Amino acid sequence: MSNLRGIFRLKQVYEEQLSGNWSVKSDVWLQLPQGLTNFGTGSAESAQTGYFGGGYSTYSTVDRIDYSNDTATASPKGPLSLARRYLASTGNGSYGYFGGGKTPSTVSTVDRIDYSNDTATASPKGPLSAARGYLAATGNSSFGYFGGGIPTTSTVDRIDYTNDTATASPKGPLSVARYGLAATGNSSFGYFGAGAPGPVSTVDRIDYSNDTATASPKGPLASARYGLAATGNSSFGWFGGGYLALSTVDRIDYSNDTSTASPKGPLSAGRSYMGATGNSSFGYFGGGAPGPFSTVDRIDYSNDTATASPKGPLSIARYSLGATSARANALPAVDSTLPPANSPTQVLPPTLFGYFGGGNTNQTTVDRIDYSNDTATASVRGPLLYGGTQKSGATGNGLGGYFHAGYGSYSESRISRIDYSNDTATAAPVGSLAQGRINDTATGNQEYGYFAGGRVSASGFISRVNRIDYSNDTATASPKGPLSLARRSMGATGNSSYGYFGGGLSPSTRSTVDRIDYSNDTATASPKGPLSVARCDLAATGNASFGYFGGGSLPGAVSTVDRIDYSNDTATASPKGPLSVARYVPGATGNSSFGYFGGGTPGTLSTVDRIDYSNDTDTASPKGPLSAARYTLAATSAAANGLPQ
Repeated sequence: MSNLRGIFRLKQVYEEQLSGNWSVKSDVWLQLPQGLTNFGTGSAESAQTGYFGGGYSTYSTVDRIDYSNDTATASPKGPLSLARRYLASTGNGSYGYFGGGKTPSTVSTVDRIDYSNDTATASPKGPLSAARGYLAATGNSSFGYFGGGIPTTSTVDRIDYTNDTATASPKGPLSVARYGLAATGNSSFGYFGAGAPGPVSTVDRIDYSNDTATASPKGPLASARYGLAATGNSSFGWFGGGYLALSTVDRIDYSNDTSTASPKGPLSAGRSYMGATGNSSFGYFGGGAPGPFSTVDRIDYSNDTATASPKGPLSIARYSLGATSARANALPAVDSTLPPANSPTQVLPPTLFGYFGGGNTNQTTVDRIDYSNDTATASVRGPLLYGGTQKSGATGNGLGGYFHAGYGSYSESRISRIDYSNDTATAAPVGSLAQGRINDTATGNQEYGYFAGGRVSASGFISRVNRIDYSNDTATASPKGPLSLARRSMGATGNSSYGYFGGGLSPSTRSTVDRIDYSNDTATASPKGPLSVARCDLAATGNASFGYFGGGSLPGAVSTVDRIDYSNDTATASPKGPLSVARYVPGATGNSSFGYFGGGTPGTLSTVDRIDYSNDTDTASPKGPLSAARYTLAATSAAANGLPQ
């Protein structure tokens, strides 16, 4: 990378494996304040631990579970500042926040645990807006949401981690007042389930991008209860136990959250008022009543129909405790020696943004969409090095985005790279394609980017696929197995294993979808189930499970959105809720929860539509526009196509 002042390479970024071990996955670049060079081991340690705090009979004890050695008894760490029970907890990659509870009177106290210094007593921070117990909490990397509780309330308080000495801010309420509920979620949504009085099976969803609105009721749990606990990963939430001594575990599918939750394998024993947390592979449910219990049950997310496995116990038997972890609720790994969340030198992770670059009339403009504030107009960042993508491809990984110039000459092969850690700079030149073309399309995974199809003359369509190796991106791209059909102006997306290239012109419009197998990329791409309608000049994005192909021309602009289910990719793609306006030659990218389709024509549009993957039968919602109207642009993101987050 160019301009490396203050940039250091993390040689070990760990990905959780189903075995519970850690392995090197990829290199990551982070911008650090000048003089900070000590990385320590905070990232690996904090990502492998879960914290269980407080509980009855009015403990301040905090136990730490080591996920890599989860048969051992949990280790007592620095206590809470105030002993209490019926509290709730959540956090981000650096800190855990334990809020509310009873002492026996209700309190508004919020304590913060520093994962990098967890032997110290927790630090009191700004309180909740009102004292309460029997509440629940969840959140994302930026905010923590504490909802419900006694006195019976629907209040949801938001803690801003960048300003955690302030009193928490009340936000949009739950749909019904209740206590004894549980909560979990992912980077975009929080789910608050069950509770009393009643009991109820209601599940409310908070949209973090619109958190002043009342929470939306979604598909209920399979049974009404209270005194339960919940945790989850980026795709699912598991709600376990409850009063009276239930062992039931229900799973919410975030991609289909209007359905009733699915019963899964039970806990090892019935109990209520546990704490629960976990990482991307496992959920840990600890303590509980009656008893009290010190039992910790582990749910294996890859085999969640089995009975949960008892693991090493807590150091003290108790119930009505809180639990949190640096990796629960799809939190990204964070190195504990980086500046804290409230530091002016903090660098926001690239997964928070999407980049739309180039466009008609030889434009070099790059707009950045902020996923956490997507009603705002996109901000202009450093330009592309070469003018306009002319609907040629863009893709990337967690470090940067790669844009094929694709404007003017049919032999155009140049590629420029956006560095996400320095996105105000002009994009840097890197290696070129092996064969020049325009109107190609691109997708990829964390290691490689694949640029496919296009045209080399007014009527000369090609099936060529070139692969960029991100670890050696100054080299010329390598020719790989071709598409099954020569064509141009496709849409492309995929996940970590496969790339899907759909639609296009050859010379008539096509519904063909070709799949590149990244593990065997010298073979010809395999035709899979087609799109629901033939079209060209479309765009595509998706997450680890589904790909969404939107807009295009028949000829004539369409608003159609087709969804490919990667687990059943021989079937015809399913039509979903349309874009808000018919268009062709837009750009598209997104994250694990949303897809963003921006720009296009006719009319030279600046409109950006957002598809909610968890409710994809609705018409896409217009969000903050691009900085200027344009078409034939391309887009990419560090969070699209199932890239690790």
